[in-house]
Amino acid sequence: MVVRSRLEGEMDKLALQLTSSIEHDVNIWYYDVLVDIAHVLGLMKQNYLLEEEAAKIVAGLMEIAYEIERSGKLPEKGEDIHEAIEAKLTEIVGEAGMKMHTARSRNDEVATCLRMFARNALLTLAETILELRRVLITKAEEHIDTIIPGFTHLQYAQPTKLSHHLIAFHDMFERSFERCMQAFERVNLCPLGSAAFASTSFKLDREYVARLLGFDGIVENSEDAVASRDFLIESVFIACDSLLTLSRLAEEVVLWSSEFGFVELPDEYASSSSIMPQKKNPDVAEIVRAKAGRVAGNLTAAMAIYKAMPLAYNRDFQEMNPLLYESLKDACLSFKVMADMVAKLAFKTEVMEKKAGEGFASATYVAEMLAKKGIPFRKAHKIVGRLSAEVLDGVSACSSAEGLYEKLVEIMKEMSEGPIPDREEFENWLDVKNVVESRAVVGGTSAEEVRRMLEERKRKLEEDSKRIEERREKVKESIELMKKRAIELIEKL
Repeated sequence: MVVRSRLEGEMDKLALQLTSSIEHDVNIWYYDVLVDIAHVLGLMKQNYLLEEEAAKIVAGLMEIAYEIERSGKLPEKGEDIHEAIEAKLTEIVGEAGMKMHTARSRNDEVATCLRMFARNALLTLAETILELRRVLITKAEEHIDTIIPGFTHLQYAQPTKLSHHLIAFHDMFERSFERCMQAFERVNLCPLGSAAFASTSFKLDREYVARLLGFDGIVENSEDAVASRDFLIESVFIACDSLLTLSRLAEEVVLWSSEFGFVELPDEYASSSSIMPQKKNPDVAEIVRAKAGRVAGNLTAAMAIYKAMPLAYNRDFQEMNPLLYESLKDACLSFKVMADMVAKLAFKTEVMEKKAGEGFASATYVAEMLAKKGIPFRKAHKIVGRLSAEVLDGVSACSSAEGLYEKLVEIMKEMSEGPIPDREEFENWLDVKNVVESRAVVGGTSAEEVRRMLEERKRKLEEDSKRIEERREKVKESIELMKKRAIELIEKL
């Protein structure tokens, strides 16, 4: 059934193919059935449907849902899932099915379905982000004292700790988690009852229907309710933002498993070459990098479609829906797989610690120690800069700690700077373990500070887990209560 009330003849087949959304509606058929049931209960509550009519409609809807779940196929008639279900329902229950659409438009119907999809997907994304956060904290606890090289501009910069590095990723993902939860609050509002955009003359109880569907409230203005897709764009943005950070972790896995030699990939998250039998390729991490780019494209597309669109409803909106489905599903899957992979990464700690001192990585610390002796930091920076040039140019005299010390003394005397440290003191400055433990400021790399950060983040993980559980349970309870009412209604038939 394609609604053609005013129009004569059938729609052109190619035009129908172009405008049909049925291919993507598999993502929201379940939500559409729930929306239909809630709307029917709402109509009955306001005496626009007899109890017997409502019971027949609800029974028919449950039959349709069961058949879709059993067969994996959507009803065939209709250009979208809303029409297809209505046509199938009328086929099953007769004229009563034609009353289901009373006081409703596909505009408020699809907006409600999209918000239900988005709220569920946002919670799922938050859960998978939380799972990766747990893995990162667990790995950090295992490697509190593992020293690794830190990089800027992808060049050896300063020694740091693997634990500190992993906490940095955790904290970025914690912000992504918070964005999911905050967006959920804005998404979880119900547009149903707004009809096409100007509401309806039927006296609907919009708050009642919203509660049945587990929403926290309604989108009050009926035009705003159907004409806005900022919630969709925000949801795609959150998927994009989360994946951008995940792509940075994926890139490090790629780099660290290559020439750096810092990690051994688990076999189940790598691939071999079709021609080179020795290869172990980081394909999973590479695909995650690509997913971030693809979802960034989805965000751009969604914004471009939405830009300058006049109020109220426009069919252009339909092209935004697949961008929502794909972006959130890709983000959820990517986080789940990366969490599982990172949990099984084997860090080559000996290699990492050996390379932690490369590139005269303790140079900054040496400059700091000279500054603490009274030399202005900019002058200390210049002294160590000259020393670094000879170290990195491979001057043989600087190949040992003793030779490096003698060169430092030579440079400081030449620049008439002092006081000059003694040799033992200077050699302690070169020890990367001393360097990382000296960073005892808030957020630094010392063992004590890392342990403090880990304890705080472990507490936060538990709090965040409860937040998701509470949110899920609240929605679930509402939906289950609605289903219970629907079953009780059917039993009266």
